[in-house]
Amino acid sequence: MGNRWASGGLSGGRNVFTALHTGLTVGLIATHANELKTCAPHDLIEDVLRRNPDDFDFLPVVDGASRFVGMFHAAAHRERRTLGTVWQCYVPMSEDFLLGADASILDFVLDADEKPCRLVISGTKVAGLVSLSDLQRLPVRAALFALITGLEMTMADLIRARHTKNEDWMRFLTARRQAKMEEEHEKAKREDGYVDTLLFTQFCDKRDILIQNLPEPEKTLLSATLERIENLRNRVAHANEYASTPAQAKNVCKVIRELLHLVDQFRAQLSANHP
Repeated sequence: MGNRWASGGLSGGRNVFTALHTGLTVGLIATHANELKTCAPHDLIEDVLRRNPDDFDFLPVVDGASRFVGMFHAAAHRERRTLGTVWQCYVPMSEDFLLGADASILDFVLDADEKPCRLVISGTKVAGLVSLSDLQRLPVRAALFALITGLEMTMADLIRARHTKNEDWMRFLTARRQAKMEEEHEKAKREDGYVDTLLFTQFCDKRDILIQNLPEPEKTLLSATLERIENLRNRVAHANEYASTPAQAKNVCKVIRELLHLVDQFRAQLSANHP
């Protein structure tokens, strides 16, 4: 095989990604408490909507003592221009609206489609607010790309565990992709930078290899799941919009839950191959 210049594995394993996501906290994407737009229970809904030019989807409700007592879903009333006051329709404060400032971005993403707005708590005070629309922020993009990269590396490890020789997995690729692998392989050897050939594969290549020999409907289901993850990967990696609408943002949450489920499945298969 020759000297390997670059490792084919995920150096540091799971702890690396655990540490990364611990460092990427919701505090990095939250709107600071000083910048929050709020409303009071006695405010007229039409007045609240009129003075909310930034079109925030959710507004914290505060009482006369400036205590946070609930959340007003402004977006739900923006189109139909509901009459009445905030106290008639706001949701009282509960644990579902609270999230620690040291919670990871991943903690928020995993159920942001079901809990789209959270008050960020630091110590005994509200430090800010994070909402579904914040999934477009740069720290979230970094967290998502790290997750998808971790999955892809786990996919590569599983392929290595199933196929001890390069030709064993390359036969599942198209002739064009096989030729591309050989071209990259030869180029690396000429430049004295030989690496594991599997590192030259793309996400779609790993998907095509892993779904081979699977029975239906498992093959179709896994292929569809990996295609959804790849689509998110491409949008995240190429600086495209991936959560610019509520529907897209909620889809991100769903895809990330699918991704984590796959990672657990693949790691279980790796453990079974190396007891």
